[in-house]
Amino acid sequence: MLRGELYRRDPDATWEQLMKAWQLNDAKLRSIRDNLGARNIPLALTECHSVIPGRDRGGVLASWAAGVSYARILNNHQRHGDVLKIATAADFCGTRWQNNAVIIPTPKGNNRAYLQPVARVMQLYRHHIGSHAIKVGALPDGLDVVASRRGDSVYLHVANIQRTRPVNTTIQIGSHVILSGRVFEITAEPAVELSHLNSADVMKTLEKPFAADGVWEFPAASVSAVELEIAGNGTRA
Repeated sequence: MLRGELYRRDPDATWEQLMKAWQLNDAKLRSIRDNLGARNIPLALTECHSVIPGRDRGGVLASWAAGVSYARILNNHQRHGDVLKIATAADFCGTRWQNNAVIIPTPKGNNRAYLQPVARVMQLYRHHIGSHAIKVGALPDGLDVVASRRGDSVYLHVANIQRTRPVNTTIQIGSHVILSGRVFEITAEPAVELSHLNSADVMKTLEKPFAADGVWEFPAASVSAVELEIAGNGTRA
């Protein structure tokens, strides 16, 4: 379904396949963990990116649908963070291969290097993450969420895996009062593909104030980093 230009023919099927890509990654990690048993050995995961048959290792990797797919993979990396200490999601840079993090247009001319969808998600998550994992409770259908904390700051990485439907939810942090918050959001039409022609105009991170009542709508096909300041010591609302 993703080979060559086939991904453009059936957006629903393409989306469904990309949203399941994390499962292959998860199965490998679980297999390694099972084989290690009780041995406390940190893991490193390299070359954790897609290579899809077709032009430049997969034109679909330039699409925002791939960006959301990689958000799920990165969320899964975080879930295995107790043992997974190093993990990649892209090659570094190049001029053509779509599995790079950075594309350098050639010939350069007036064009500038730009981040691929995967790199935009990596950058978003890297700038808004805690030092200790937090267990995530009940979730509404359509959201893939991981959480972490540093001091009185809580960070949520949220992928809305619904291609056309926003998801509304109320966010609660246990018994803590949420004092303030910000949401850093990337959203685009899943079929939009990056190139040097539009890289400055699409898949941009937007900052929004978090609603005081904890109610939030995650747009369809969006990736968000939610940064919340909470009252310490489990103060109840």
